[in-house]
Amino acid sequence: FLSILLAGIGAFMALNYHANPLGYFTTDKGLDYNWTDDYGRSIKAKYILAHPDDYQGFILGGSKAGAISTELMQEYTGLPYYNLYYNIGNMADYLRYTQFLIDNTQVKEITLHLSSYETLQYERTSQGSAYKVPAALKSDLAASALEYLSFLMTDVKTTVETLSSRPKKNPQNADSLVTGMKNWRTYLRSFAKDSEAYIGKNVTKKQERALRSLFKDNTNDTDEKKQEARTKGVQAMREIKALCDENGVTLRVIIGASFLDEKYTYECTQYYSYLRELVEICGEVWDFSDYCDVNMNPYNFFNEKHFTYATSDLMIRTVFGAEKKEGFGTLLTKDNIYSYLLQRQADYRRLQEEYEASGTVALQGINDESYIPLEPYLNVS
Repeated sequence: FLSILLAGIGAFMALNYHANPLGYFTTDKGLDYNWTDDYGRSIKAKYILAHPDDYQGFILGGSKAGAISTELMQEYTGLPYYNLYYNIGNMADYLRYTQFLIDNTQVKEITLHLSSYETLQYERTSQGSAYKVPAALKSDLAASALEYLSFLMTDVKTTVETLSSRPKKNPQNADSLVTGMKNWRTYLRSFAKDSEAYIGKNVTKKQERALRSLFKDNTNDTDEKKQEARTKGVQAMREIKALCDENGVTLRVIIGASFLDEKYTYECTQYYSYLRELVEICGEVWDFSDYCDVNMNPYNFFNEKHFTYATSDLMIRTVFGAEKKEGFGTLLTKDNIYSYLLQRQADYRRLQEEYEASGTVALQGINDESYIPLEPYLNVS
């Protein structure tokens, strides 16, 4: 009976290894891709541990950062770059991964991409198993063994659902582990088919609620949970900067493009204080998130929260002085942060008045100069 039991457990474990629930065994099996919503934090951490000398530059950030080109970063820095984005970025993870990279790789620079999500919640492990801190980051063999075993023993329902849904997934739509970049191929195909319909369905669908929350019902200043996230985030940034300085790692901080309809999640006077503190800590911060025409143009975004490859590339070229679109991107320093914030508040009030007078805000379009052409990226099958 014991032999039969052990054989059954062994067969179940083998099935789970084959099925690869949540993509946990992707690196172990030598696969070249992972699914967007899988256990990406662990997959990438284990991949880096398996290739500690292959990369010297790393992009840290949430899913927005997934569009940042590692090829472009290498072109401008001369360093082999890896995109270490993961879903739902947060400052607690950025601090953990900074220490992880310093301890386990030949990292020379980190490009930290910030977005609104860091100010919503400091710690994201409560979001579900895919967002827990992977054992690979803990340098604890016992924890790694227990985590490995737990995925080998994944419940039957999850395993069966994984196997049944896999034939429906196109490997071409998955992320490459070699670069770590996020694959937006499905979105590109939809945009190429009918850009206007695509924007209405994916980018501006929730605009009425978003504008009301931004200009009429804004509670970001009084939200205690967000205030706690901002406070803890600033402290984490201090620790990240100190770690980088102590270990000779260059830290580059970029706040990415943000469509108007996303700003209700974070825009407030407390957020402006948060920006001032980031500049005080880092010295310089690139900010692409204000009310410029690019951020008023839905055609520069894959959805209300994520910018396109074209927008991302322009951001990076702007940072390195290779290209510049009027009004898009400001290098925040201690000398200009106050004037920048005064202008940002004035732009907010101007748009608020427009909203109060008309019930909406005029957006830019695909034929406007603010559109960053996505067409060069649309050659997808």
